[in-house]
Amino acid sequence: MIKDDARRASTSLEERCSAMTWFPRLLGIGTAAAGAVVVLRPEALASACGMGDSDGNVAPTTAVLCRGIGVRDVLSGLAMTFAPSPETLRLAVVARATADLGDAAVLDLLPGDSQTRNIAATLAAGRGVLCALSGLTIRSDAADEEVVKSADDQQTYGWRRGHREGRVTDRRSPLRRWVREIVEEELRDADLVD
Repeated sequence: MIKDDARRASTSLEERCSAMTWFPRLLGIGTAAAGAVVVLRPEALASACGMGDSDGNVAPTTAVLCRGIGVRDVLSGLAMTFAPSPETLRLAVVARATADLGDAAVLDLLPGDSQTRNIAATLAAGRGVLCALSGLTIRSDAADEEVVKSADDQQTYGWRRGHREGRVTDRRSPLRRWVREIVEEELRDADLVD
């Protein structure tokens, strides 16, 4: 009984952790993929921002700038995708949102067609806001600790109930639990207990 409660609590915690981070991680994958496209084809970004000529050609210095932006996007996207903890993921999301909002502000300063710049700035700002909103879905470790504490409380309640019923278990010793599980399994296999 105690084992089942603990297993359900840990499964619930794992499900909650994966459910809380799928959206920013998905945005990270998209950001890394878009950055890779820009690294391989810098004219895609340059023409979208109105920095290319009418034939779609891009000056070498502009291509270097665009590739730098693409590398930044790949790295920040990978950081969002593979962040190992909620705090790290939150930091990666803040960095990504800040970069996007900075891009939106800088795009206004570029020469060229103002309508093209406005569209690019709006898309960058929208992506920045979307990243910032995805950060709201990331739960902190404090919230996770509450879930773990709740699971520990349930386990403690089960331990106390088992103790009152004459079954003494030690929830603090993993070795003792492991041995108890083996003994219980052997007793069930021998049809001595249910």
